[in-house]
Amino acid sequence: MASAFAGFPTRLKAVIVVVPLAGIVLAGAAAAQGGFTATQAWRWFLVPACFAGVLLAEKFPVKIGPEQKVNLGALPCLVAALLLPPGVGPATAGVSVLAGNVLMKRPWWDCVFNAGNVLAASSIAALVGAIGHDAGAEQDVRAAAAAFLYVGLNVVLAVIPAAMHSGRPYLALLKKAGASAWPASLTLAACAVSVAVLSIEAPFAAPLPLIVLPLIYRMNLAIHAQTRANEQLAGVLAAQRRFLTDVSHQVAAPLGTIMTNLSILKRATRGGSANEAIEDSVAEAERMKRMLGRLRALAHADEDVPLRKELVDLAELTADVIRAYTSQAGTSGVGLVTEVVSTSRVSADKDLLREAVANLVDNAVRASPRGADVKLRVVRGATGPSIEVIDSGPGIEEQRLARLFERFQRSDSGSGLGLAIARRVVERHGGTIRVRTARGAGSTFTIELPEAARS
Repeated sequence: MASAFAGFPTRLKAVIVVVPLAGIVLAGAAAAQGGFTATQAWRWFLVPACFAGVLLAEKFPVKIGPEQKVNLGALPCLVAALLLPPGVGPATAGVSVLAGNVLMKRPWWDCVFNAGNVLAASSIAALVGAIGHDAGAEQDVRAAAAAFLYVGLNVVLAVIPAAMHSGRPYLALLKKAGASAWPASLTLAACAVSVAVLSIEAPFAAPLPLIVLPLIYRMNLAIHAQTRANEQLAGVLAAQRRFLTDVSHQVAAPLGTIMTNLSILKRATRGGSANEAIEDSVAEAERMKRMLGRLRALAHADEDVPLRKELVDLAELTADVIRAYTSQAGTSGVGLVTEVVSTSRVSADKDLLREAVANLVDNAVRASPRGADVKLRVVRGATGPSIEVIDSGPGIEEQRLARLFERFQRSDSGSGLGLAIARRVVERHGGTIRVRTARGAGSTFTIELPEAARS
C-alpha cells in the first residue's frame, strides 16, 4: 500500500494530506467557539450511537438505484455534529468514519482522506448550526443550512482525488456526482435535521423520521433482486447470441455444399419437372443463405465489441449499395436511383452501416412493383446527415408500425430480421431510424446519424 501511495501524483498526495489537516483546523475552530460541554446529559449517548451507526452503514451499504450506492453513515455523523458539543461532535463523526473504513480494510490513505472529509464537513456544520438547549425558527434554519453545507462540502471534497486519479475534468465529474447523489444526500440531510430538532422540541417524536430507513432497506432488496434478474437476462441474451452465431456458422458449410450439388444437377438435367424442382430448391437455398447471413449480422450487431470506426462518405457508401443490388433489382424489374443532396461524412463502422442500408434497400426492392424505382437520397436532416431509402410499394399497415423494427416481425417478403438489424446498427452509432409511410404511396425509411467531428 505504501508503494501504491508513493506512485500517486504529487498533487494527489497533497490533497490526501491537506484535507484531513484542514478538517483538524476546522474542528479546532468549532471547539474554540462552542466548547466541550453538553447542554443535556442524554446527548452523550450520541457518541456510541454515531460509532455504531457508521460501522453498520459501512458494513451493510445500500443502493438507491442500479450502480448507485448511498452511505447511510452521513445520518449519524450529521446528527452528532448538530447535537453534540462542537468540540466533540465533529471529532466523533470523523473518528467513526475512520473506524468504519478500517473495518472495511480500505487503504490507509482512503481511510485518512474520508475521515478528514467528514471531519471538515462536520466542523462546518457545527460552526453554522449546532443546536443548543432551545430550538427556535432561527435555529431550525441554521440547522438546515448546516446540513446542506455538510452534504455539499462532502461531495465537493470527495470528487477531488477521483478527478486527479482518473484525469477527468473536476467540474464535469462534480456535476455527474452531484446529479446522481443529490436525492439521497438531501433525504439524509432532511432526516438528520428533523431528528436533531425534534430531539429538543418533541423528544418522543424524534425517532419518527428514521422511518425512511426501513423504506430504503426494502428498496435496496428490490434493487438487488432486479440486478440479479438483469444479470440472468444478460446471460440468456449472450447465450442466444452465441447460439445464433454458432448455428449460422455450422449451417453455412453444408448449405454451400447443397447449393453446389444443386448447380451440378441443374447443368446435368435438361428441362422437365426435375429442372423446375432443382430451380425451386436453389431459390430456397439462396433464401436460407440470406437469412443465415442476417442472423450473423444481428448477432454481430448485438455484441458490445467496440465499433471499428472510420470516416465514411455517405455518397460513396450508398453508391456501393446500389452496385451490389443492381443485379437483384434488375431481376425484379426495379430501378435503383441515387441522389446526393448534401455531401456528408460520418464516423462509423463502414461494414455495419453498409449492412443496415443494404437491408433497407433489399426490403424496398422486394416491396416495389415491377417498373418502379427505389431511390437512395443523402440529405441533411434536423440533427445531422441522413440516408433516405424511398420505395414505391403498397405502404405499411398501421397496425404493424408500432412493432416494425422488432425482431422476426415478418412481412410477406422477408424474414423479419432486416429492419431489426438496421435499427440496432444505427442505435450503436448514436443515430435514429424512422419510417414515413402511407397506404398505396410507398414508404420512406430515414437513417439519421451524428456528423463526424471536424479536425
